[in-house]
Amino acid sequence: MEPGGAFGLPPEEAHHVSKVLRARSGDVFEAVDADKRLFLVELRDGSEATVLEELAAPEGSGARVVLYQAVPKGRHMDLVVEKATEIGVDRIVPLVTDRGVVRMDNAAGKVERWRRVAQAAARQSLQLRIPEVGGPVAFPGAVKEAGEEGVLLHNGEGLPRLEDALGVGGTSLFVGPEGGWSGAEISLAGEIGLKFGQLGPYRLRSETAGVVAVARAMATLEAAVEHT
Repeated sequence: MEPGGAFGLPPEEAHHVSKVLRARSGDVFEAVDADKRLFLVELRDGSEATVLEELAAPEGSGARVVLYQAVPKGRHMDLVVEKATEIGVDRIVPLVTDRGVVRMDNAAGKVERWRRVAQAAARQSLQLRIPEVGGPVAFPGAVKEAGEEGVLLHNGEGLPRLEDALGVGGTSLFVGPEGGWSGAEISLAGEIGLKFGQLGPYRLRSETAGVVAVARAMATLEAAVEHT
């Protein structure tokens, strides 16, 4: 896209603009092109728009957070994906655990829905980048992938706060199911080199813990970046 040029909105975007935002011809809004450039555009009749000017894209925070989330029951994973995206998570990985109660039948359909949720949340929060939502990964493979950058959230006695377990620049957070981690999973995490941390004295629901963990990690890492 270039200033002065016109373009057609894709069907999903056109529906969002007209039905969700209630925009009308002549209304001005922001749009992002395939190269992640930000523009101010004016809506024309139907699903057409005209590019008015290119805007300065907001700078990223420099903090990188990956969320390995045990899939909670019902549609609660939708909430995790939505809120973690709004906060600025880089990547979300649905985690298959020993005590997880959600069977990942039709995983492709669920992952596709979560990706749509992430797209909508990124658009709502005016982010230029949509976080990657991966396919389900079993716990052993996930901890090996994260390695020493990983932090496993646990309610074990004497564990440090999440903020004190974080490294520098980025982290991979592991949030377990409602039934907690199995002994084998905790042992494996320790063997691989993951750190252990906790969110406080209260036992949070899995979906709540995921969102809180991302928010606290992002705030801590962003503050560290600002002071470097």
